[in-house]
Amino acid sequence: MLVGLGATAQAAVSDGIVFQIGLAVAVVAALLAAWAFLPRRFPVLEVERLRQANLTASEAETRLELLDTQIVMVKEAATLVRQKGWRVRAAVVSLAAAAALVVAGILTVMRGRLHA
Repeated sequence: MLVGLGATAQAAVSDGIVFQIGLAVAVVAALLAAWAFLPRRFPVLEVERLRQANLTASEAETRLELLDTQIVMVKEAATLVRQKGWRVRAAVVSLAAAAALVVAGILTVMRGRLHA
């Protein structure tokens, strides 16, 4: 991508439609990457609430509620991780497409000429 950004200094290259589409896709890739890496709120065990709710409950009931709570937390965390993984994959695919478009745009304008 640095080659593409450096090529924007050449008017002949930066005016090419394929090159411009490549740069737009690079911006999309950057936004997807930022969206993927934004911190998320992961489920946490609220022990004080659990304690208050189970002060008079038997040990077996408390253990069962704790286990159920942990199962729900794992499912929620798995969903968040899956979503984050999708965003990372989308960002990588977009970046690869952007790189290919930028290179194609440069090669189209250069038409086989050696870069001086």
